[in-house]
Amino acid sequence: MESVIGQVNQVIKSTIGPEWDLSLLISKALGYGIIAGSVLLKVPQILKVASSKSAESLSASSIAMENIGFTISLLAGYKLLNPFSTYGESAFILIQNFFLLVLVLKYTQKLNAVFFTGLALYAGAIYAGLNFVDNDGFDTLLKLNIPLFIISKFPQIITIIKNKSVGQLSFITCFLNLAGSLARVFTTIKEVNNPVILLSYGIGSFLNGIILILFFVYGTKKVPARKQVGTKKTN
Repeated sequence: MESVIGQVNQVIKSTIGPEWDLSLLISKALGYGIIAGSVLLKVPQILKVASSKSAESLSASSIAMENIGFTISLLAGYKLLNPFSTYGESAFILIQNFFLLVLVLKYTQKLNAVFFTGLALYAGAIYAGLNFVDNDGFDTLLKLNIPLFIISKFPQIITIIKNKSVGQLSFITCFLNLAGSLARVFTTIKEVNNPVILLSYGIGSFLNGIILILFFVYGTKKVPARKQVGTKKTN
């Protein structure tokens, strides 16, 4: 087997370049595959919420904190000159997450001045990050991303457990979240070699796995509107 892999590596090196090998080729393929898949990652979730006009068991705070985390990942990848294949999906997920956040806030009657004030502060933070934060600063922000991603998942997990229902969560989106974060563990090891980013994806994989397990625990159970956490009450 090693001789076969060695021969394959020789072919790859002679065809693409001396710095390439089979594992790097797989990593690049996974990376761009993740980016391609991320273009539609949140679409099933968005369509499910829009069609049902309900945000049952979805946590707006989880989505908002996830947006902050993806923003840090995107800006850090760009500023630290990491290969686009290792972080590019953050841009596409971020855009879709904003649409999803607006829908969740709309159906929970929380799309108000607080949201638009936060949006203005968010835009200002991006401007400051691009113009005033150096590489060391982004390394620090990446370290803060680890607890942020952990905290961002807990409201969602708690909401599901309290409701005893996955509500309007999309199984397809949650499954792809887990698959993507697991693949990112491999691409980070191969291409970035940053233990902070690696730990972030590792923890993300674990928490995404917990959310996916809750689908099997609660299945398609529905909860009475009066008991729903973080959703619009019906009269």
